[in-house]
Amino acid sequence: MKLDFPYGTVVEAPPDFCPPESWPEYGHEADVAPICNTERLAGRVLRWSLWPLCFEEHIGDEEPDIAAFSRGTLAYNRMVMWRRIARTTKAPGWFAVSKKPSEVDGFTLLSGDVTQGWNKNARRDLALWQKKHLGQTHAIERVPFAEYADAYKKSIIAQRHGASRLHDLERKYVLPVVAAHTGLWGVRDLKTGALVAGTAVISSPTCKASTHFAPFIHEEARAIFAATALTHHWFADAQKNGLTFAVTTNFYFPGKPKSWKGFSEFKSHFGFSYVAYPPLLYRFVRGKIF
Repeated sequence: MKLDFPYGTVVEAPPDFCPPESWPEYGHEADVAPICNTERLAGRVLRWSLWPLCFEEHIGDEEPDIAAFSRGTLAYNRMVMWRRIARTTKAPGWFAVSKKPSEVDGFTLLSGDVTQGWNKNARRDLALWQKKHLGQTHAIERVPFAEYADAYKKSIIAQRHGASRLHDLERKYVLPVVAAHTGLWGVRDLKTGALVAGTAVISSPTCKASTHFAPFIHEEARAIFAATALTHHWFADAQKNGLTFAVTTNFYFPGKPKSWKGFSEFKSHFGFSYVAYPPLLYRFVRGKIF
């Protein structure tokens, strides 16, 4: 699987690594368009339907047992998708429509110094944040969802790309399992009280991993290195809570939206290793009609 990937070396996924979409605490069902009906099945299996279309997604390297998932509210005729993590072979009956990876995610092992592997610019920015701003002009603290959402809507990312990612987070956050394992962290200006940057951090005790979601920054927060400060806080807090991996998703490579390039470049400063998931496999499965 050849890949023109500009941000670093792609490695094989560690044996106990799994993508966030497979974590019970991630609320992957909320990623489906709200107009669809969804059904979470055993393990890492999600099914969704907007009549007459129905889809089923399996995540993992073991071939899906189609017969084991033949029942359910949404067990209609459906297209089944198999998202492998590391396995490159495919079983009979499955087909791919592309030779490109389905996605590329980054991960870092949370052991020792969490800044190990960061590039010199990221280390410099963190040092300046800690020396000139942390506890003096700004602080990082947990914030309620309403304040987080209000600050997000005023951010650079909302102005340029809209608030779709915030809406995704809102749908996740109403799921009790997600809310119980999500921290909303913000950088607060101690003089004005304004929230000038933030990130949601979703943790999975099940998979010993953590990811960030729907981060934002205001223009004035760039000068205080707020995005780097939040990344360090995310890593350090996950390590303190006994997690093994920090995972970041949606890295750009040819074929993905060019709007991913800027954030992918920024994230590449933080010492991630990269996992390229093999191409999606598909299989049509007959089920009930009504």
